[in-house]
Amino acid sequence: MSIPLPGTYRIRNLKFPNQMFDLQGGSAVAGTPVIGYSNNTGSQNMLWTLQVVDAASKTVRMIGVASGTFAQSASPQQVGAGVVGSPGAALMKIVPRPNLGEYAIETTDGNLACSLANANNYTKVTLQKVNNSDPSQGWIFCPA
Repeated sequence: MSIPLPGTYRIRNLKFPNQMFDLQGGSAVAGTPVIGYSNNTGSQNMLWTLQVVDAASKTVRMIGVASGTFAQSASPQQVGAGVVGSPGAALMKIVPRPNLGEYAIETTDGNLACSLANANNYTKVTLQKVNNSDPSQGWIFCPA
């Protein structure tokens, strides 16, 4: 299965369909958390430009439109670490899930995936061990 084409997307969580992958406040400050937030079509905080670096390895850059920062793991990269915006170029991996149109956003080593714990606004997107049957790790890329 292929990954989404390069372009700009709103990224919707599978388990909590009204929650979007949102750079909190659209801030360009390094370490700004990526959170789940209710869909707001007027907000650029929820827009992400996907640059495909290597389609074969499914490696991409996810760039926040509001800030120009890159989505990446907070340091250290481990279970429970937050996903944050950073001015330094960072790579993630987009991996198709079993159902068509659903993807996991993973670390480049494929061990950890972006996960949303609940449907509350301002819930931080965190890294958890990859689990293809966990819908909180599923994301849908909606063209903007």
